[in-house]
Amino acid sequence: MYKNLKWKLLVILAVTGLAVWSFTPPSRKISLGLDLKGGVHFVLAVQTNDALKLETETASEQLRQGLKDKNITVTTTPGLTAFTVQGVSPQDDQSFRALADALVGAAYTRDPGPNGTYTFTMKPNVVVQTRADAVTQAVQTIERRVNDLGVSEPIVAPYGSSGEQIIVQLPGMSDVARAKQIISNTALLELKIVENSAPDQASLLQSHGGQLPADMEVVPGVASVNDPTRTLYLVRKVAAVTGRDLRNARPTLDEYNAPAVSFTLNTDGAAKFSRVTRENINRPLAIILDHQVQSAPTIQSEIGAEGRISGHFTQQGVQDL
Repeated sequence: MYKNLKWKLLVILAVTGLAVWSFTPPSRKISLGLDLKGGVHFVLAVQTNDALKLETETASEQLRQGLKDKNITVTTTPGLTAFTVQGVSPQDDQSFRALADALVGAAYTRDPGPNGTYTFTMKPNVVVQTRADAVTQAVQTIERRVNDLGVSEPIVAPYGSSGEQIIVQLPGMSDVARAKQIISNTALLELKIVENSAPDQASLLQSHGGQLPADMEVVPGVASVNDPTRTLYLVRKVAAVTGRDLRNARPTLDEYNAPAVSFTLNTDGAAKFSRVTRENINRPLAIILDHQVQSAPTIQSEIGAEGRISGHFTQQGVQDL
């Protein structure tokens, strides 16, 4: 399970300590194997605590959803590296422990408490590895983005004694704002089944008694590709397909001849996408980028390895995306 969650670590790069400047005077040089006569220098800090929190929240939610599928109702409360489960009845205890061991046992220890309560704590080696993976994958993500900028001989490497910083040097880069935006922005892609949509939250939750179901979330977006009206979507928390399932992405045009992004899924992603679309024909599928619904087309038939993100994109926006 946790291998399937690691795609999320790619998007937890947060710029908490950001030093940016341009250095164009010929007299000012930085010697790091190369003499740079102009360009951009960044120091980025990776929010590894966010990576830990995201792992814990996702583990907690997947366990709760797995129990729900077996008609076992519990409440979960996630923290940074631990989460609690409450409401396990005596008759469900054996099934609960078996499912918990299968879903989260590899990364969390399980400690029982009073009145059907359990605490799951991330194992120390998993904490260390999760922090290290967050930095490593952030470096890899930045390298891919820098390569797309077309900069000659860039430097992207871990930096500082904490092990949680990254140095980025872009020789000859003159557009500081665009470089900062592309390198530091997140790019979280999720495809989720839509339960309902409405212009306001009261209308959205009306069919659920005005309460947000525990296994769902509200995501803002637009009504459609051609209708920019603000719309709220009630979607399932667990994504059908995520950015980790991507094999590649490329600029293209949609059916309205507008800029869009086509993508191809890897083998696992294609299998998941095929199953989800087959089971949800005639239902909307939200294409969510950075917690914003770009579009929510209706699933007309089973879809395999290829898809497309349409939205109100410019050509430059598609290239950056």
